[in-house]
Amino acid sequence: MAAILGVLGSGLLRGVMIGAIISLVQLLRTASRPHVAFLGRIPGTRRFSDRQRHPDNELIPGALIFRPESGLVYFNVDHVCESILKRVRAEPTPPKLVVLDLSAAPRVDLQSAHALAGMADELTAKGIRFQAVEPRSSVRDRLRNEGVEEKLGGVNRFTSVADAVEGFQKTPDLLATD
Repeated sequence: MAAILGVLGSGLLRGVMIGAIISLVQLLRTASRPHVAFLGRIPGTRRFSDRQRHPDNELIPGALIFRPESGLVYFNVDHVCESILKRVRAEPTPPKLVVLDLSAAPRVDLQSAHALAGMADELTAKGIRFQAVEPRSSVRDRLRNEGVEEKLGGVNRFTSVADAVEGFQKTPDLLATD
């Protein structure tokens, strides 16, 4: 609509430029606030998906599981971390485990690696175990190169969300309530 009005009011070239600039601004706005899915277990399976889209997914008592649905870069990582921390703070009983599923993140930049480590430190200081799972190879490499791998629960290519949840459920000291 803005492009049409730009063409009618300022000519063809300026109208197209206005449309292109507005499109770029909208693209950056969308990329800076990616969806952070809160996951639940698909009933009867070891798979997890977005509870917002599938409210019948099972919650895991004492655990919160998240999946950012975008690459993590300097201009969106604060939104991702704040979304997770906001949900953790909103819980009536603090969770014992927070799992970050990185399977949908094709890349993580330097600042994002350190922001995730900072979030992990904040959660760990509150007695909450933090574990990042299912990172792609480029993401694993970045986290290792930045020295934050251990803060994120020792990322590797073998641990899935289901493995992290099962390990949590088998650890009696994590399941005990205060």
